Amino acid sequence: ASDALVPKQDILVVVNRHAELTELTQQQVLGLFLGRVRNFPNGKAVKAFDHEISSDLRARFFETLTGKSISDIDAYWARLRYSGRASPPKEMKDTGSILDAVRQNREAIAYIPWQDPEELAAQDIIVVYSIKGP
Repeated sequence: ASDALVPKQDILVVVNRHAELTELTQQQVLGLFLGRVRNFPNGKAVKAFDHEISSDLRARFFETLTGKSISDIDAYWARLRYSGRASPPKEMKDTGSILDAVRQNREAIAYIPWQDPEELAAQDIIVVYSIKGP
């Protein structure tokens, strides 16, 4: 495959194969990552994993998904955390740790930089949503 065909800038939202999902809408992804929804559409519990606060990928993911700046998202989480209503997704140090968490946790949802969906599927990780790169 030529480099032009590989969507390297895309961000993939992934879940464990046992979540029994094949697809989520933008609104569903938004709800899950903003703590508004605590279960997948099929009723299974969710545990969201996030990249480090300072990560460019995290900024791009939330800004693309919500249309808000990452500072707005951080302020949103600060308010929710303060009120005790919800806690933000668990922060992980890198994509490798995030993939491990998704592999090991049936309730996991996370986002990662583009990787081959077939290679992910071989690791029991399913792509349920993707955000096109710039």
